[in-house]
Order: sequence, then structure tokens, then C-alpha cells
Amino acid sequence: MSLNPYDPCACGSGKKLKFCCLNIADEMDRIVRLSTGNQPHIALQQLEILARKFPANPWVGTTRAIILLEQGEASTARDVLRALVEHQPDHEFVIALLAAALFQADGFDAAKKAIHRAFQKSAKKYSSMVSGIAASMAMILMNRQQVMAAREHLGLALRLAPEKQRQDLFVQLLEFDGEEGIPYPMRGTHLLPSIQGTEEQQKEIKKAQKYAAVGCWSTAADLFLLLTRTLPESAELWHSAGLCRAWDGDEATAAEALHRAAQLYGDFAAAVECETLAQLFDRHTSKDVIDICTYEGQVESVGRLLTVLDAQPRLARVTLPPANPDQQHTPVAGYQILDRPQWTGDDFTQLTLDSLPRLQSHLSVYDANPDDNEPPTLFISGDRGAALEAARSLIETVSTGLMQWKTDKPQPEVTGGVPTESMTLRWSWSLPKGTPIRVSRKLRDQQWQTILNETWPAAPLKVLGGRSPSDAATDPKYKVALTAAVFMLDAHCQQQGHELNLDATLTRFGLTPLAPLDVDERTLLSGQSVMQMHRLPIERLTDAQLNAVVNRALLTRHDRFLYAVLKTALARPACEAELDLPRVHRALVELCSRHGRREEGLQWIDVARTKVPEDGKSFEHHWNWDISELTVRLEEPSDPGLQPLLDRFVNYYSPKVPQMRGYVERMLESVGVPSPWESINIVTAGNISAPTGGVWTPGASAAETAGNKLWLPGQ
Repeated sequence: MSLNPYDPCACGSGKKLKFCCLNIADEMDRIVRLSTGNQPHIALQQLEILARKFPANPWVGTTRAIILLEQGEASTARDVLRALVEHQPDHEFVIALLAAALFQADGFDAAKKAIHRAFQKSAKKYSSMVSGIAASMAMILMNRQQVMAAREHLGLALRLAPEKQRQDLFVQLLEFDGEEGIPYPMRGTHLLPSIQGTEEQQKEIKKAQKYAAVGCWSTAADLFLLLTRTLPESAELWHSAGLCRAWDGDEATAAEALHRAAQLYGDFAAAVECETLAQLFDRHTSKDVIDICTYEGQVESVGRLLTVLDAQPRLARVTLPPANPDQQHTPVAGYQILDRPQWTGDDFTQLTLDSLPRLQSHLSVYDANPDDNEPPTLFISGDRGAALEAARSLIETVSTGLMQWKTDKPQPEVTGGVPTESMTLRWSWSLPKGTPIRVSRKLRDQQWQTILNETWPAAPLKVLGGRSPSDAATDPKYKVALTAAVFMLDAHCQQQGHELNLDATLTRFGLTPLAPLDVDERTLLSGQSVMQMHRLPIERLTDAQLNAVVNRALLTRHDRFLYAVLKTALARPACEAELDLPRVHRALVELCSRHGRREEGLQWIDVARTKVPEDGKSFEHHWNWDISELTVRLEEPSDPGLQPLLDRFVNYYSPKVPQMRGYVERMLESVGVPSPWESINIVTAGNISAPTGGVWTPGASAAETAGNKLWLPGQ
């Protein structure tokens, strides 16, 4: 026997092998060697014989289940473990392994009860295994877009993970909190509130909180809701129940509890945050949606079809992203189907919202997929309605003889949906190719002003009893709901890259901005939600607190708050010394560029250039900021500062790093600027002298600084 009789028994009893399962040790040793020796089927046969003799032995049963899982036989492993758990109802490893087998065999929902039991019973002893289950659940919940549940499961996985796995999970959590596609009130941490009650009630409250701490959020929510029978006016109880329902993935019930909490809270800011989350959950779970539909057709000849489609004035071909190696089948062409031909003028300053065609749907064309024996296909996707049908009719007409609609399934197929109330915040016009960035930004701003000043204020909202924000503003009973609706609007604007003046919008509807948090130098800021963080009195924070907020704000990326925090931190020398200055300056440049403040963005680039790193990488430092300047100046190709900048790329960088030419030329081509290498005499490194006019300063061209000599970064 190669097993040490004085080692702990593999059955998990806690006894030494000599005093536990020694009678089967030799057979189990041979079985393990058969399994690791690539003979799993023989090992399983031997295990079946042992299982008939020792049906209650966890060593036999779990070993058998593990080999079955490794062989892809999750259903059989599940059945083995179900039988075993009848004999070993409190065995931590059996409980955890059954949860994993059920998860694989029957899916997330069927395994949920067993998984929660594993969270409760097995996490302490088999934390790594339970962590893996929680991380897998987080991925499924994220795919379902149940984002708060996904984050909480990911956090649980991180807390339980062994050291070597924590870094990857921590990075995933950071990526989650930085995901701008998630509304910012749902990102970051949300803590259960403190709840007051009698001594007997406190026992039940603590019991619910313990269940929540180990990931049994459904059980915790049930206990919190049970307590509301004796404490029906406790906003904190309803708040806790709502959060636990959200973390469990039950967003509809979470919304109900959070609405109730918002009604009961005396703390206006807490009420607004609960109501904001509730409205976000309502929007996500709404049955009142506009269907997103797809028509599918079989193509006879892709080449001939593309020739026909390219000739249609109502079709605008789009540039496809680079092929993703992880995707086996990608489109060969994509089009926007418009309601009228695209604008064809030369003077883009004449573009108006009325002159732009509206997008009816999207068209994608795929070549044959021999791996799946699929012929060439096309897909038309858009919102259900007249526009989609008009697009379908157009494609059917122009593709006669080249395409046939598929008849082996109902058409159109519903592939998604958009909440009806969200339609007021959407638009679908199409810009002509080559539209300057400044023009497209101007048109977007005009569209946003129409939405914010006319469309949204007049749109009826369910949370306002079917009244519009303008009408509800006169009724005090809608104060919390309307304030939350404005925060919903702010979250949507942030996702779409528009900076809403939140305080001005609240004031317009007779609402009060949320009061700043009361903090002092002892206040810990790590447990605050994103909405709470936005209420921090930035100017009153200590340097250490402010730097901590800077790092979190850089992660969550709410433009208005981030801009204020970064400017405040840079104004304090003690804070600046601790900051990642390149990251901070780059964020400020991006914020200014995103919101049309080009000149300020260029000023921040000039400031950044002066912060040369001490590691000797001055060339890389100046190259990076020159590329940033080029990106900003290309927003306005007629910018007089563009030509001196291009001269630097041609005369200085190109001889040193020839491969950069293609990169820069692609940037120029994207906005219609000709290559400077085709029109400028290149000064080579061999005939450049060191500058004699002093250090180059931001705003000065190379010629101004060094006469006829070329500016050299770092000199």
C-alpha cells in the first residue's frame, strides 16, 4: 500500500486512515492509479463494485463522481452523489461536489438550492471549490445582464479563492466596476444598511445578515421580509431585502422591495438611491418592450449580391471591425438601410438633423460556413414596425434572384427588446462618410438638447403614475420618484457619452440636489456606493482620502465627477506627488475631447509633456503625448497647429522609428488628411544638429524653438 496509514483519511471524516477506511485503502489506491494512468473506465468499473459493498462511503462515492465529471458524464455523477448525500447529508465535500455536478448536468437554476447549501456548509473547508462555483455563476448572471447579482457572486468568489487565484478574480472585479455599459448606480459595492430592532428581532436580523455574508441571498431576503411583518415601517429592512433579491438575480422582486424602502426612508438621499435602483430593475424586467427582430435569407452569390447592394443609394456600407479570432464566422459586409439616400453635399457645416436620413435597420452578409454546412446568408435586424418592413421590402426588391427568405422557421425572429420608455432616449440618423468629428459632435449635442429639453420632459413614465416629468414636478408625492428618474437619465447620458448638467436638470423640475455626505478625516470611504461617492465633499477630504477617491473615480469613470476629482487632486501638491500622473492627464485629455473642449484638452497635453519621467524614457514620453495631440488636432483638420506636429513626426520620429509611419498614416486617412510623407522633404537623423534655442516648450513649434534645427524630445 502506497498510502500512509497515518495521513488523514480521504473520506473526509477527519480521522487517520488507519482508524477509518483502511479496509478499502489498497483498492482505492489501485483505482486512483488506474484513473491517473488514463484508464478511467476500468477505474469506474472497480468503483461500481466497491460502491455496492460500501454505498455510504464518501471516499468511494466522491472518487467515482469526480471521474465521471472528468469524463463528461455529469448526469451520472449527479445521480451517484444524490444517492450518497442520503447517507452523508452533512458531508461538506459531498455537498460541494453535488452542487458542482447539478450545475453541470441541469444548469444554473436547477442547481441553485444545492449551490446555496454548498455556500453555507462547504465554503469554510472547501473554499477553493465553492469559489469556482461562485465565479461560474457570476459569468452566467453577467450573460443574463443581471449585473448586481453577477458582481456579488464575483465578490464572493474572490473572498473564498486561494491566493494564487485572487489576482485574476480581483482584475475581473475591477473590469466589472469599470464597465461603462453598466449604469453607474449598479456598479461598485452596495452594503446592507444597519437595522434597528428589539433584542429578539436583532437575533433574526443577524441571522439574515449571516446568510447574506455566505452568499445565501435568497434565504436572507426571505428572513428580512419575514421581519417586515413585525417591522412594516422599517425602510432598512425593505432595503436589505431588495439588495439580497438583486444579488440573488430576482430583479423584479428586488424592485418591489426597493420601491417600498424608498417610500419609507426619512433620509431623502437613501430613498432616492433605492428608488433609482428600483427603476433600473423595472426597466430591465419590463414586459412593455419594442421587439428587436431579425429576418434571415439564403444568398445565391455573395459577390453578385454585394455588387447590387453597393449600388443602392439607400444602403450605406459600414466599416467592419477587425476579424476576431475567437469568432468562427464573421460577416463579409455590413450596411445601414436608410429611409432615403445619404446626404451628398461637400460643405459638412450645412448638415442639419433634418437633412440626415434615418436608419431603418442593419444588414449583415455572411459567406458560406463549411464547418456547419451553412450556405451564404444575410440578416436584416431592427425594431419591429414599419421601418423594418420597409427595409425588408427594399432588400427583397433589389435582391430578386440573388436571395430567398428562409422558410424553415418563423420570420421575423425576435432576438431582443428595448423597453418602450427607453425609446424617447434613442435616435437613428446616419452620418455621411467623412463627417468631421466637430460636426458630428455638434449634431449629437443638438439631438441631446432636443431630448433633454423637449422629448424626455413630456414623455409619460410609469413610475410617475403615467405622468410626464414636467407634469409630475408640480406634485410633491412624486419628489423621490422624479429625482430618481433624473438620476436614471444621468446614467443613460453617461453611457452614451453625453455630460448632463445634473444639478441644473434637478432644479428645472423643482428638485433639490442630494446633500453632501458628512465626512471627517476618520471616515472610511471604501464601502460607499457609486452614488454615495458622488456626494462626497471633495474639497473637504484629506489628501489620503482624495487620492483613494481619485483611484476609484478613474475606475468607475463618471465623467462629471471624475473631472472634478482630478482637477482638485492636481491642485494639491501632496496629492499630485502620489498620483499616476500619465493616467490622470490622459483621463483629463479624454474627458475634454469627449465633451468638445479641445483647447482645454491641448492645454492638459502641454502640462503632461512637462512631467518627464525619471526613468529615462523621455522619448517614449514625448511620443505618447505627441500621438495624443495628433488625435485631438485631427478632430479639426484645418487646425493650424496640425502641420508643425506632422513635421515632427516626419522629420524626427520617422527616421528613428520607421514603422510608426503606417500607424500615423492610418490615423490621417481616417479623417481624410493626406500623408505628409508624400509632400514633405524628410530630414534624416544624420543631418540633424542638436537644438540651440533651449528646451522645447508646449505651444511652440520645432522651428520656433530651434531655428532651423529640429526639436529633440528630452533635450
